[in-house]
Amino acid sequence: MRRRLRTSIRLKLGLATLLPLVGAIAACWLIGMSLITTQLVDDAQRQVDVKLATAGKLFRHEIERLEEITALTALAPEMGDALQRDGVGQMEGVLGMVLRNERLTFLNVINRYGMVVYRVANPGITGDRGLHDPLVAKALAGNGGGGIVRLVPEQMQREHPELAARARITVRPTELASRYSKAVEEQGLFLQAAAPVRDRSGTIIGALQAGVLLNADSTLVDDLTRIVFGGAPGGVATVFLGDLRIATSVRDERGERAIGTLMSEAVREVVLKQGTPWNGRAFVYNDWFMSAYTPLRDPGGTVVGALYVGMPEAPFLAMRSRTNLLFAVVLIGGALVGLSLAGWLSGRLARPIRILAEGARRIASGERHAAIPVSGHDEIATLAEEFNIMAERLCEREDEINTLNRTLEEKVARRTAELEEKGRELAQAERLAEVGLLAAGVAHEINNPLAIIRGNAELLQMSLPEAAGTQEEVGVILKQTTRIERIVGQLRSFSRRQGNTPGPVEQAPLLDDIVEQIGHQLPLTGMTIERRCQSGIILHADGDQLRQVFTNLILNALQAMAGAGVLTLETTADVHCCRTRVLDTGPGLAAEAGERLFTPFYTTKPQGTGLGLSVSYGIIQEHGGQIEAANRSDGPGAVFSVTLPLSR
Repeated sequence: MRRRLRTSIRLKLGLATLLPLVGAIAACWLIGMSLITTQLVDDAQRQVDVKLATAGKLFRHEIERLEEITALTALAPEMGDALQRDGVGQMEGVLGMVLRNERLTFLNVINRYGMVVYRVANPGITGDRGLHDPLVAKALAGNGGGGIVRLVPEQMQREHPELAARARITVRPTELASRYSKAVEEQGLFLQAAAPVRDRSGTIIGALQAGVLLNADSTLVDDLTRIVFGGAPGGVATVFLGDLRIATSVRDERGERAIGTLMSEAVREVVLKQGTPWNGRAFVYNDWFMSAYTPLRDPGGTVVGALYVGMPEAPFLAMRSRTNLLFAVVLIGGALVGLSLAGWLSGRLARPIRILAEGARRIASGERHAAIPVSGHDEIATLAEEFNIMAERLCEREDEINTLNRTLEEKVARRTAELEEKGRELAQAERLAEVGLLAAGVAHEINNPLAIIRGNAELLQMSLPEAAGTQEEVGVILKQTTRIERIVGQLRSFSRRQGNTPGPVEQAPLLDDIVEQIGHQLPLTGMTIERRCQSGIILHADGDQLRQVFTNLILNALQAMAGAGVLTLETTADVHCCRTRVLDTGPGLAAEAGERLFTPFYTTKPQGTGLGLSVSYGIIQEHGGQIEAANRSDGPGAVFSVTLPLSR
């Protein structure tokens, strides 16, 4: 039976490998070559299209930069004053500096009638009218703007005597391009902008016109090439006047710029005649490029040229050939390896069974992660996979049990700590209850004889003459009696569990009112009080009892600083509770005060009774809150924190 199964698997592997392998290799090769070639070309063209959009934005940015330069220069009040009094020539230095620093070709001042009154680049020529320029007419109407214009030699000669010679480009015959009508192109393509000039009242009194020659200007195309292609080899950009390259990063056979060469006839028909963009493979000077063209229009909407970016096609073709070769090698190599593995596996069918048995033995002996390598897709491979899943789940179960044990230990430790904390709170509550009962009895027993002593002392004081020497001793008796009454009153307040009358209490105004009242009782000259209270916090509590608590805390803080320091009141709240902190810069809390601070009769003040914090502790507990004390971590002093629920 085992021999028949082994023979069946060997036959299955042989048939499944040999029969479809030849057809699969051929189909994959052809389909892969087609898909890879198409994807490479499409991706390359999409990249060029995106880069043309980026180049168009950068080209428009150059026009906008020229518009900003012109507008800022025209906005200068001195410009309007000079034009108004016919003294523009006096601004020769300023306008000349703008011309040089901003690398402008020309800069003209035009009056309200459209007449050029001053040319910075050619001061000797004035008096011609510029209303034929739509940008100037638009500026005189109050709207500045910019665009691309084409100027003839006569216009350039007026702007600068040497400008016509600079713009002249010799036409070079180009393969696959239409024949050019002239041997030398004498027109110039310019970036131009105009902005209104206003007087100090805002009335338009003229315009400022600026232009930059693009003919043979390599700065713009080099910037476009560098920014758009990011230093990638082969990327080029070109500015066309008509179908003539006037500025380009395309190189000829000698490595020089191919200025004067022509656009291919196919692209010219679409971009210049139809006025629509071109995207696709195009012949550029002497080679094929993945290309993208967009027409350039003057302010009147006429196509005067084109902007081009492209990448040479040769690297993509070479990449396609290398990819196809690599794909073929991988497929053929994979087929050969597959045949070898099929023969080897068919002859080694017993090996996975032995491995499976060895894995079962290792797991039975307690070894973890006894994974069995899975090979093939037959029944034995399925059994090996299920075995690995079983072993993995056993490990997961063991890990879950260990994790559960650790979690239970952590929970027990956390619950133990919580019970210890609750035990300490219960012990504190029991001590307070016992002390309260004792205080109630003591206060009751002391109160009656104390009243008799005070009454007799007052009668004795009234019966003695004012000049008698014993008046002072009687006064001391009355003063100490008053102190005993105050202590007895605090004892009664501590021992009596008064019910609270809850209502809305706004926390920030309560603290401000307490500070104001304390200011009438204690001198606050050397004190600095900082408030960091969040507004709008409203508690549902007994306002009188909260006033008693925070009055006690603020008084303790002020007395701890002994007349000089910083008292900080800080209040924050979330959706559940409000936290109020009272911070001082005094000496802080002693180390032994931590356990006894809220215990009755514990005090560090010579005249204190040790009941204020105990009473405050009871009030906060009745309100369902917490009161804590600690030394400040950011410097000397203590901080008392009171946490109260926003609602109960």
